[in-house]
Amino acid sequence: MGNVPESRHFRLKELADGIYAAVIVPGTGAWGNAGIVDLGGAALVFDTFLTPAPARELRAAAETLTGSPVRYVVNSHYHMDHTFGNAEFPDALIVATETTRDLIAERGRKLLEQVQANPDYLDELEAELRAEPDAARRADKALELGEWRALDGAIAEMTLRLPDITFAERMVFHGSRRRAELLTYGGGHTPSDAFLYLPADRIAFMGDLVPVSTHPSFAGDANEWRRTLERVEQLDIQTLVPGHGPIGTAADATSTRQYIADLQALAEDVAVRAGGSEDDAAALPIPYEYTDWEAPSVFPANMRFLYKHVPTPSE
Repeated sequence: MGNVPESRHFRLKELADGIYAAVIVPGTGAWGNAGIVDLGGAALVFDTFLTPAPARELRAAAETLTGSPVRYVVNSHYHMDHTFGNAEFPDALIVATETTRDLIAERGRKLLEQVQANPDYLDELEAELRAEPDAARRADKALELGEWRALDGAIAEMTLRLPDITFAERMVFHGSRRRAELLTYGGGHTPSDAFLYLPADRIAFMGDLVPVSTHPSFAGDANEWRRTLERVEQLDIQTLVPGHGPIGTAADATSTRQYIADLQALAEDVAVRAGGSEDDAAALPIPYEYTDWEAPSVFPANMRFLYKHVPTPSE
């Protein structure tokens, strides 16, 4: 493997010759996994973390490992833990879907402004942490608070950088070593999600479309998410790099799809059959199959989201 650069924010794992996953160290300001691909003559970086420090280290690692400049950066979706490091790649072309670019411009900028304008938000998060009675969720919230503290400490130096190039369905990067396919099947996790597929290596960087042993969060269309994952499952993928969690396999796409379906069924049971409230849905225990998954504090929010999107009998 050679000398792999070290970072306190992430751990690099070589998946194949010239392909690396950057798996985050939770609570340090990276928050969402990233990746490095040696195309041959150019490096591609998949997602850019939450704060500038790990993004700078990611760029340095990519250049060291590939011996090439970072020419391309992919933003899988608009969320801050995958895009706020964009400005640390000033010489690269940043690629995303048109919808993702619009959402970074609108919601990303708004979030930065809100953080800058609300100096008390960390106190509010700390109060939520102290009030959490469940030990697993309290530990999860403590790690999340670490990410927000890192963001707060870096906010003065942060600049929002938008993608330079947008694509509709498929974009192919060609290099002397390999080609990489950037694909989108629509949305699901968010209104627009993209992933990077390396067909010859049977590797995919999935962003938040597929977590591994980690509760995903809902900000898009759950039904569309399931349809997207059905298409992903048709690809020849052996190794899968999630947006959150350890490196997995194609089976994790199936597990994510099942998780979505199971939670939709729970929400429908509460809303339609039991006539319960949104609070009732949020208070449900995590199903046994998912009790050992990371980020358990996401589960109540997921149930609230899905409760609100249960079809009415007339639909």
